[in-house]
Amino acid sequence: MFSRTENVQTFIRAYPLVTLFIVIQLVVFVIDSLMPGLQIVARGGSFHLALAEGQWYRLVTANFIHLGLGHLLFNSFALIIFGPAMERMVGHVRFALFYLVAGAIANLLTYFTVSQLFYLQAGASGAILAILGFYVFIGRFRRTLIDSQDARLVFIFVAISAVFTLIGSNVSLWGHVYGFLAGFLLAYPLSRYAVPYARPLRYGKYKPRKYAPPIIHTGEGKWIFYVIIGLAVFGLFARFL
Repeated sequence: MFSRTENVQTFIRAYPLVTLFIVIQLVVFVIDSLMPGLQIVARGGSFHLALAEGQWYRLVTANFIHLGLGHLLFNSFALIIFGPAMERMVGHVRFALFYLVAGAIANLLTYFTVSQLFYLQAGASGAILAILGFYVFIGRFRRTLIDSQDARLVFIFVAISAVFTLIGSNVSLWGHVYGFLAGFLLAYPLSRYAVPYARPLRYGKYKPRKYAPPIIHTGEGKWIFYVIIGLAVFGLFARFL
């Protein structure tokens, strides 16, 4: 589910929205690096002073702007690993709407939480954490959509992400938290339209599933879910107390 064995042509045909989002953020970064006079970050980042002036488009554009090469590469890698399965499970249009809306919600709630007018937020981290939130929800409450090994992998990755979010510097804590929560909550209605992941055949073609075959869970991943919740609560208190 999260192992990428497709060639480039199959990947593009099977996951067109994931491909499009990656290309957009790569092109934006290259243009910003070659032509700094365009001030792409200043014009499109989630800059709180600009949001206060009504420039709400930044809630979406900020998701495709990155502040460094490492930031860009990490988020692109995470999107390549975790984005394709969700796009196949919920469909191209629903995935696109989910990605854009969840990223915008993360930026918006961060704006209302962080009172600093000169605060700047950029990057796809909020939207990517929303994808992980979607997987955590179905791994806990829609178990016919994901097998236990894949769910356990998501739980572990989320726990690691939570640790790096809490101890890392220059990390938007609230952007990550709100992105994850947005994905988790949006998964409730969205998962009703989802089907289990089907790996694409050559050239991105596959047979659509008309039913969701049962997936057997042993329940041994439950403790990881509660560890994530405990780490998140403890981390928030430790950071602000």
